[in-house]
Amino acid sequence: MIELQHVSLRRGQHEVLKDISLNIPAGRITAVVGRSGVGKTSLLGALNGLLTPGSGSITVDGVGALDSTENLRRHRQRTATIFQNHALIDRLSAFDNVLLGLADQRHPLSPLPWPEKFRQLAAGALDRIGLLHRAHARVDCLSGGEKQRVGVARALIRQPSLLLGDEPFASVDPSLIRQMGNTLREQVADSGMTVVLVMHQIDTALNIADRIVALVDGRIGFNGDSRDFDPAAQAEVFGNVDERTQTCMTDL
Repeated sequence: MIELQHVSLRRGQHEVLKDISLNIPAGRITAVVGRSGVGKTSLLGALNGLLTPGSGSITVDGVGALDSTENLRRHRQRTATIFQNHALIDRLSAFDNVLLGLADQRHPLSPLPWPEKFRQLAAGALDRIGLLHRAHARVDCLSGGEKQRVGVARALIRQPSLLLGDEPFASVDPSLIRQMGNTLREQVADSGMTVVLVMHQIDTALNIADRIVALVDGRIGFNGDSRDFDPAAQAEVFGNVDERTQTCMTDL
């Protein structure tokens, strides 16, 4: 479990998270939703240690409070993040980009080929997201959706305790979203991995996630079982502006 207690966070002059207290259950998929600019991506940044709260605390089971260099290091070793902008190296193949998910387990100056066990893990990760046939294609030759799936495979190869995703399905063809959602659910069932996904696509969030956390102006507007995030609860979060299906808005 991840516990946030009275977490507030500023970006520049803007307070994007305001006194957030939240328990994120282990071994479940939690979707973070809300209108653009309410702090969803900032919450993800706080969870992976890239952003430091101005006040409050974040505590992770098996690690402790994320208030020391050592605890942050241990937390990051157990965490993988799927970035909305892919964060891939265009000149490398999809296969090599996935292998980079294991870069911290190999000396950065090693002239030796990647160990066979790592190569098998990379092939397996690409196969799980349906992209093994594109393993040797350069990333700059892939579509946006294919790049997003490579980013998912690179995260999965780490076999993380915590998987964070910033709009992981935004560029993916709708026909493949269900397949990728099933892949994540299988990973959770097999490994007990905890998953937190920032999502704009509410229908997808409801199909994939066990829990929904909705932010409203930097605060918790809803926190509960996905089955309880009904139209009335959604209206409380989104108001009269229908942002439930937008996928290209800029968040903070």
